[in-house]
Amino acid sequence: MVAIFERPYRPGDWVSIGADRGEVTAIGLRSVKIKTEDNSTVVVPHGKIWTHNVNNANDGERTLMCVASFYVGPNQDESPVQEMLYNVALTSAYLSYEHPVLVEVSSYDLGTHYTLRAFPFDMRDQFHFISDLTQRGKQGLQHLGITQVTR
Repeated sequence: MVAIFERPYRPGDWVSIGADRGEVTAIGLRSVKIKTEDNSTVVVPHGKIWTHNVNNANDGERTLMCVASFYVGPNQDESPVQEMLYNVALTSAYLSYEHPVLVEVSSYDLGTHYTLRAFPFDMRDQFHFISDLTQRGKQGLQHLGITQVTR
């Protein structure tokens, strides 16, 4: 009843409930059906919302934030990398211009972590969008003469 009245998820939402993540395809009286990234169907009992957090990535909207991460070594000039990644997002065919593009920069033990956050026009394109950002971001880093490192 709580899931029906509070609506923590609705069909079309991308949710994580415990270890299960995917698109809500149906809501029944006792459970919710989720289509996972690998196209499997998982049936999650509504009772899980009492013991697990529900992470709803789009909460009824038609788009959701996508993230691409890049790790580069230390002693790199951050401004050209940040600008290049920003331009990679702006020139993606999948980008929704209704939402901001963010390039976050943070340090970690072996260098710098760049997080590119942007929204695709349609959430069904999220995996193509992330692949596009990642592939073209890596090419941009190579063009700048910067090698990616593992974290």
